[in-house]
Amino acid sequence: MTAFAMLFTECKKTASFENYISIADPDDREEVAFEDVATDISIVPLISDEPIGGCNKVKCYGSIVLVRANQDQSLFIFEDGKQIAHLCKVGRGRGEYTRIGDFVYSPKNNILYIKGSAGINTVLVYSFPDLQFLRSFDGGDFTAFAEHDDSTLICRMTNEEDQKFADYFVSAKNGEKLAIAKEVGITSLMFNTDMNYYTPQHRILLETGSVNTISEVPARIGDKERIIRQFDFGDNSVPVRFDSINYQDDPEPLLSDFINYIITNRDVVLNINQAVADKGSVSFWYKSIGSPQDVTYCRINDNDEMVRYCGFKASGTKTGLFATGVTEKGQYVTLVEGLPETLFDESDERSEFSAKLENTMKAQAFNNPVLVFYNVK
Repeated sequence: MTAFAMLFTECKKTASFENYISIADPDDREEVAFEDVATDISIVPLISDEPIGGCNKVKCYGSIVLVRANQDQSLFIFEDGKQIAHLCKVGRGRGEYTRIGDFVYSPKNNILYIKGSAGINTVLVYSFPDLQFLRSFDGGDFTAFAEHDDSTLICRMTNEEDQKFADYFVSAKNGEKLAIAKEVGITSLMFNTDMNYYTPQHRILLETGSVNTISEVPARIGDKERIIRQFDFGDNSVPVRFDSINYQDDPEPLLSDFINYIITNRDVVLNINQAVADKGSVSFWYKSIGSPQDVTYCRINDNDEMVRYCGFKASGTKTGLFATGVTEKGQYVTLVEGLPETLFDESDERSEFSAKLENTMKAQAFNNPVLVFYNVK
């Protein structure tokens, strides 16, 4: 550990943080094979009569799975692995969008919410699963959102009215801002732009900064959040001076310094995502902003015991199988797409799992995606 990291850690220990731990050397991790650490594995092919390509986001709601695809222009919807609907309403008319920025499904209300491109604040509301356009509302300038309860969304956003970067509770009916869940820093606003692990049953928020925070949001608006874990990444942490950037102050030199720092250190600065909070532990994945394929799984128990894994290649695969989503039961999910030969090497070495995955991929019409669900032991 460098002298800077040691001083950084000691200063953090004297600050007011809860359940704090330092991951001073984030590269100190064990390279593992997928089969050696993954448990409760299931492979689910996504069955469709049309090609599904360019997938880049998946959200799971019980037996319902939503996949954003085709350069963010389509949303494919599956139940028990079989396609039941396909939303593709690209345009500028009523109920149309130029691209799908983010999406949220409300199982109890049978409603689908679509947020369009960055800078477009309109939220489109469709019935589910027939995808009839119902209404729209101005949701504000948010970078991620999820369903908090039957009538409320939680949105990470820039709010011109309050001049804050914050997670807001927003009416799911008309977009009215109801309350602030918590203020966040600019790093979280720009890079923690995924809430596919947040559901009414698993209300987990992630915040990246000089100190990273994983917290649980209370069901009742106005109650205090519960800090699950706070931690830093030593020299790989965002410098503490950037935590002070907020919408109200908007110090232009500091903001420019932050952007330049991120660009220069994009392979150093680490971002957290895909968190699961269980009884007695919390797990999450982290990677540098500029190296999306160098991913680390981390689990921290309540007694501060920590495991960190990287690699995650299955037998015969060329790349690791990293989490791209979380189920409502806290299982991780990886979306695998493309030709089997893109993922698998030419050797004959296959485990029972990797052989099944390869055969499932080969059987897919149009080389459509396959989902892998699993826990990490």
